[in-house]
Amino acid sequence: MLIAIHTLAIAQNSSLNKNGFISRSTSENIFAHLSTSTLITGETLHCKLYAVNPENNKLSSISKIAHVELIDSENNLIFMNKIYLDNGKGQGDFFIPTTINTGNYKLIAYTNWMLNKKDSKVSEIDLVIINPYLKSVKSNSIKDSNSQKNETKVSETKSDLALSPTKDQTFAIELNKISAIKREQLSLKIKSLNAISSKGNYSLSIKKIDNLPSKKPLNSYEFVKHNSNNKWANTINDTILFIPELRGEIISGTITNSKDSKQINDKSVALSIPGTDFGFKIVKTNLNGKFNFILDKNPNYTNVVAQVIGDDKNDYTIEIDKTKPYTLSELKFADELNLTSDYKNSIEERSIANQIENAYYSIKKDSVEANSKAVSFFNPLQKEYILGDYTSFPSLKETITEVVKEVYYREEDKKYSLNVRDINYDLKYFSEPTLVLVDGLLIQNVNELFDYKTDNIYKISVVPGVYFYGPKAFNGIISFTTKRNDYVSKETGNYILKSEIQRPLNKTIYFKQDYTDGDKYNRIPDYRYQLLWQPDLTLENKENIISFFTSDVSGEYEINLEGFTQEGIPVSLRETFEVK
Repeated sequence: MLIAIHTLAIAQNSSLNKNGFISRSTSENIFAHLSTSTLITGETLHCKLYAVNPENNKLSSISKIAHVELIDSENNLIFMNKIYLDNGKGQGDFFIPTTINTGNYKLIAYTNWMLNKKDSKVSEIDLVIINPYLKSVKSNSIKDSNSQKNETKVSETKSDLALSPTKDQTFAIELNKISAIKREQLSLKIKSLNAISSKGNYSLSIKKIDNLPSKKPLNSYEFVKHNSNNKWANTINDTILFIPELRGEIISGTITNSKDSKQINDKSVALSIPGTDFGFKIVKTNLNGKFNFILDKNPNYTNVVAQVIGDDKNDYTIEIDKTKPYTLSELKFADELNLTSDYKNSIEERSIANQIENAYYSIKKDSVEANSKAVSFFNPLQKEYILGDYTSFPSLKETITEVVKEVYYREEDKKYSLNVRDINYDLKYFSEPTLVLVDGLLIQNVNELFDYKTDNIYKISVVPGVYFYGPKAFNGIISFTTKRNDYVSKETGNYILKSEIQRPLNKTIYFKQDYTDGDKYNRIPDYRYQLLWQPDLTLENKENIISFFTSDVSGEYEINLEGFTQEGIPVSLRETFEVK
């Protein structure tokens, strides 16, 4: 499939007019639905991403990873993260640190495949971030407050009149009350208006409206309209510089040879992600000594060990590429943000509310969805010896001899080797060694294991016979699992690199306030501005009802539903209500 995408991407540029369909059918764009576009430092920004095909606006199946970055008006990178895309949809949460200045910011989202486009390579969302704890480093320009308030209103009005219809033709939302009291349960009904299936994927935000300056982002209608009118945004360059993360997250790197700079092609490189559930990959380098690992979703650990494999490994140096941010010079920012004293009360109220909510976070905290258990790549072929079930022996030599019958060791010139017997084959002269792992960490010099205390070993897994994995064939597998999964190799050298890489964010399960039991939260203050954030909403029925509770904060609130049906029809709904 990767070859097909690459071929189509190049072919379509040879004749743009003839192959316009190909350029759009192999492209993807990201629509981002945010919980808000104005934030106070110390708050958390919630984000739902939709990677869609611009040809039909259906969710894209090309990329599995989205990259998200927060950029300030000086093109400084504040943070960067990765988000898993499951059939084109993903979600993330970003804490806004109290160390950044008040000003205009951009949240950009993109996939590697999008970076090959001729124009509009990333999805940009303008944000306003206010830091009440830091004095602005820039002086406000001289404006009276009424002037600024009028400018803000004009800006929002123009955006509101942009491209979206006045009423969604696919869905309607109804609230059982347009005026509620504090801590009251409300019911939101989402109804399908026609025969078109309501199935799809949507995100729902219910948040308080305040008078702080804001940047209105594109809704799903405007996003679709914008992309349909921009042919260059969906056209791929002649030269493909970024391969899509089609099968998963890509970690790349390079090797060099200190003795012969040309001996860098077709060299085996291994990546270990050690831990309770480990990950292990082996790939070959290309003519330039470049390698790419495609990581599984689990385990989602950040600590990795990369190493060159072979008897000549000490001739090599290995490096893992650092994650590079998007080319920020292409971003254009609005005029400088200027705040007047009119916003003082709103900023103080929202900041205090956020501090109160953070103080009670332990009682109302979100949780992280548990990752699926990563199964070892050789499962279920292994035979396991749980050492606690056998007589304990102090040394590895005795344990192998007396317990693990399929394994034997040799010693020549004080150098040990571990091997696996196979009754079906005589592998004594097999050219490749046995693959030896400890907690998923590749061990090329097994001498260190013979000094390791066997009391720390929980089990030994053995796979006999010739085992093909990636580009290599091994004389069986011996995998040690320690009791604490904390083994640290003694191997050193330029050929082995212990590093920390950025992994995609884990999925969050959001706390949902419930006052059904009136006494449970009776003495706990509730200063939520965000009453509900439901990023993965599926509408299975013609009428769907969602309930939520109001907080102790009075004022006007907005309900915002965004998403796409299975047929690629954009859905954008807004409604307001009041809490007294």
